[in-house]
Amino acid sequence: MAEVTDFLTALVGSPWAYAVMAGILIIDGFFPFVPGETGVVTLAALGASGHGPVVWVVLVVAIVATMIGDGIAFLLGRTVGIDRWSWMRRPRVARAFAWAAAGLLRRPTVFLMIAKFVPFARVAVTMTAGAGRLRVRRYLPISFAASTVYTTYHVVVALVAGTAFSSMPLLGAGVAIVAVILFGVLFEVIAMRPRRAAERARVIEPDSPLS
Repeated sequence: MAEVTDFLTALVGSPWAYAVMAGILIIDGFFPFVPGETGVVTLAALGASGHGPVVWVVLVVAIVATMIGDGIAFLLGRTVGIDRWSWMRRPRVARAFAWAAAGLLRRPTVFLMIAKFVPFARVAVTMTAGAGRLRVRRYLPISFAASTVYTTYHVVVALVAGTAFSSMPLLGAGVAIVAVILFGVLFEVIAMRPRRAAERARVIEPDSPLS
């Protein structure tokens, strides 16, 4: 077991670990089936235990990569829209876009930040913001704030777990991953509660300006 631990910690301690984490986070921004936050938590927890990369570098790289991934989803919404392809017009997907549109019309800043913690909602909200013509100069500061809060939360959880299990780095990383998954499920249940009523709102047309 010690040999496996040494191998894994040496692997994540290399510069390539940052690049892999960044790549996963970028893809996660527009394809939510990739668990980008798991990479952040793992590297940060191992770093906190003294067996991995530098934690503050993980934080900075993760924030930048998260913004890039979200930016791709925003551009997809701006260029492709949210109803061009048949899968976008499926009832469940269309309701998700309608819910995102309703929230963005009310409080775009708060809604974009909250949606960061709900994987599928995050992509729907970001694409809808792009399709709804939310101005780039307004979107970028919100994206930076949301990415910073979202990434810092995961790093803090990883720091606590990594420090608590510094003698067992893989266990610390595992505890941190389980903790963020459980919180994510709980947050999604709470955050999505009012969605049913909001889903009936109409989807914003691509040329309808949010602001």
